[in-house]
Amino acid sequence: MSTEVKIFNKNTYDYEETFRDQRYFIPAGGHIILDYEEAVKFLSHMSKFKRDKDGQQDPRTYKWLVMDEADKKRAELFLRNEQEEKAKKVFVCHACSKEFTSKKKLLAHAEEEHLDIMVKEEEENE
Repeated sequence: MSTEVKIFNKNTYDYEETFRDQRYFIPAGGHIILDYEEAVKFLSHMSKFKRDKDGQQDPRTYKWLVMDEADKKRAELFLRNEQEEKAKKVFVCHACSKEFTSKKKLLAHAEEEHLDIMVKEEEENE
């Protein structure tokens, strides 16, 4: 597993920057792949920008870059030496608080152990 992540250019203009003596070019709507730690530093680096004749920042020099969220999460878990936990569904019997891994097992338990309670509740509701 690696810590490489995608950096997307969300701007409608191509983006170019020299960072740590390396020239980066990201086409409009395109992406590059960097190591996670390098990507964090690259994204946080304030680059020089040009101004237009009115003194406003030229939109061609906007640094509108984002890191892919799935890549970011995967890289952070890898760097912390962790694994993503899968959510487990748990079905709980309301009569006795036993836990089951499937609804089918819960219903089988309820019919076997708590049928008398289920019948009383149904009669009361009628």
